[in-house]
Amino acid sequence: MSNYGFEVQVNGEHLCKAGIDTDRHVVTCILTSLRRLTEPDELTLTVSGLNSVTVEHPEWVDMDLRVGDTITIKVVASEFDPARRIRPKISKEELPLLKRHN
Repeated sequence: MSNYGFEVQVNGEHLCKAGIDTDRHVVTCILTSLRRLTEPDELTLTVSGLNSVTVEHPEWVDMDLRVGDTITIKVVASEFDPARRIRPKISKEELPLLKRHN
């Protein structure tokens, strides 16, 4: 069985081929449009995931978008790019501290 992932481009520029080579994982591509009353609008693209085996969170893309940007996402099945950043597992001791800061 193949592991699936996403090849992501913005305005024709290759950003990543995101995927995780484990039996249990999640890979997401999230487009966000956020409007608030007292802060600037946000348009963002995030490509990240969860390696359920190591409980690490790889991140490939976290970028701002502009009106008119074209996002292309292609489903792929192998030869993934390494993540640009990996957030480590949060310990049970750290979790209460994290909740207090949010």
